[in-house]
Amino acid sequence: MARSLTDLPDLQIVPLSSLLLHERFDETRAYPLVDRLQSDGVLKNPPIVLSAGEHGTRYVVLDGANRTTALRLMGMPHVLVQVVHAGDSSVRLETWNHVVTCVDEARLHEALLRHPDLALVPSDAERASFHLSTGASLAYLAWRGGEVQEIVGETRPLSWQMRNLNQLVDALRQVCSLDRTTQVRVQAVQPLYEDFVGLVVYPRFELEAVVSAAAGGWHFPAGLTRFVISPRALRVNYPLDRLGASVAQEVKQESLADWLKQAVNRRRVRYYAEATYLFDE
Repeated sequence: MARSLTDLPDLQIVPLSSLLLHERFDETRAYPLVDRLQSDGVLKNPPIVLSAGEHGTRYVVLDGANRTTALRLMGMPHVLVQVVHAGDSSVRLETWNHVVTCVDEARLHEALLRHPDLALVPSDAERASFHLSTGASLAYLAWRGGEVQEIVGETRPLSWQMRNLNQLVDALRQVCSLDRTTQVRVQAVQPLYEDFVGLVVYPRFELEAVVSAAAGGWHFPAGLTRFVISPRALRVNYPLDRLGASVAQEVKQESLADWLKQAVNRRRVRYYAEATYLFDE
């Protein structure tokens, strides 16, 4: 179904310097992305940002940290983004949990206990879930054999929670592979993975914490926050030479408006309301 300009997501050209990352970026992914962007010559999917300052002075990147980093490495002065706003019903924040797979379970124990700011406390699923909701623990680990351990570390102030969460995720990645899931039950994921060790469940975060972390320069581990945005602009394929041109932001915004108008008039814009699973990613 074609859409009118008034129905489209809020696409804007903003200074790249106005974007604040709320999560760690992966340099190993950012550099190959630079090569891909330069080869394609277009920005396929605009980063999703939350307006966090008066008069559009600051934006928190909700999705697209690696794209944002790649564009910075390319020296782009401006970037095309999809802007969402606090309180908008189209934005929902969820948390990814981690399916942990590795060969040596003992090495995982050692990696976690190596950090003096983290501790493993025996628990059960109900108690661990309650403590997680109150901020009494960082996360909990449900092992494949049924044992549950709370991963305890300081969660207040926010800067300490971010530091300890990053230590935790780094320790996991040192010895294991992590896969993201929304599941909280071991039984639901264990049959799908060889070398399954356990499931790490993280707390639910509030949008205010994401904004505060970005403003304070404290980053969430990459891939922990999950933003569900609807509608979402994908496969925009906006030319990079327009973003890199040596003209004012206002001129680029006018150029974007003309470009979008042409895309709508040529019936290049389609809207799909259905929830979708992609099997070719």
